[in-house]
Amino acid sequence: MRQAIPTRRLTPQAAGTLQQQHAKATKELRALARYSKELDRRLKDLIGYDALRQLHKATDNALLLADLVREAA
Repeated sequence: MRQAIPTRRLTPQAAGTLQQQHAKATKELRALARYSKELDRRLKDLIGYDALRQLHKATDNALLLADLVREAA
């Protein structure tokens, strides 16, 4: 049989700190997602859908390449 994993408890102060950090990170993530959506809308209006799609593909490929180079190093 499997043994139960012992549960770790946080102090109330540590739990409060962790909750505040989580709330702050969630708020920042929502702000970044909102900014990204609006930027995409504006870019689509300025350069067109096809150019925006190509830009996204090129960016994705550049990020993948950077990850591969970092892993290889």
